[in-house]
Amino acid sequence: MLESIPFDDGTLCVDLFEDPAGGFGFEHMRSDPEDGGRWTIVGGFSSARYDSALHAALAARTAVPWSNDDRAIQVWNRWCSHLQPE
Repeated sequence: MLESIPFDDGTLCVDLFEDPAGGFGFEHMRSDPEDGGRWTIVGGFSSARYDSALHAALAARTAVPWSNDDRAIQVWNRWCSHLQPE
C-alpha cells in the first residue's frame, strides 16, 4: 500500500496501492467495531488499474464522496504534491 487516506472518524479510508503486475489502484475500506476492527472492502474499486499513482488518487477522489471533505483534501494534497509531474 502506498497510502491510506482516513475519514475523520477513523471508520473509513481509501487505500492507494501499486500492483506488482503493473499499474496503480485504490480501494474504499470500512472498519466496524462489530467486525473486531478489521477493514472490509466497501467500494469494489480494486480491480481498476491506472498508469500512475496520481491518476489512481484522482479517480479515488472522484469515486469516494467523503474524500472531498476539508480534512481529507489536506491529506490528499500533501500526498499528491510529490506525485505532480515536473
